[in-house]
Amino acid sequence: MAELLHAWAIAPAAIGACCLAADRGRARWPDAAASVLMLVAMLDAALTRLVAPVYWAALLIASAMALAAWQGPRGRRASAAQPRPGTGMAVHTGLGLIAMAALQLGMGHDPLAAASAAAHGHGGGGAVLMTLLLGGALAYAAFSVLLLVRAHRPLDRAQLACMGVSVLLMAAASL
Repeated sequence: MAELLHAWAIAPAAIGACCLAADRGRARWPDAAASVLMLVAMLDAALTRLVAPVYWAALLIASAMALAAWQGPRGRRASAAQPRPGTGMAVHTGLGLIAMAALQLGMGHDPLAAASAAAHGHGGGGAVLMTLLLGGALAYAAFSVLLLVRAHRPLDRAQLACMGVSVLLMAAASL
């Protein structure tokens, strides 16, 4: 069931990436690159496992930091020809990278083995990790809904909805 949920999480992520690529109203190539990176990491985790989840997580977190630096007040000069993307969308993309990194790490753990280890007194770190992952995914989905309600552009709405759904499906798959 987890593999099916993970595969279903790829579809909204791909749709969101397409919506971002189709948005010609704004120059948002860093967001598009982040979206493609998340999609590639999800595809690898679901299909091939060529790259270890810890390396994907490190790359996703480094990308979130680079995206924050790029979109920060000193990272890029704003001009009339190239308006700055919405702050909410920029934060949403960065948090999406962090959420995907956490889920990459969390999906590598077997929740049944973690529960068994906790029951036998060998530590309960897996249960705590799963609780944190689920809480983070729910918080990210709530933030997505908040931005979705405030968004005016249809492509922004589609991207927000797709990322929120994708993170929730991946969190469900990690359970």
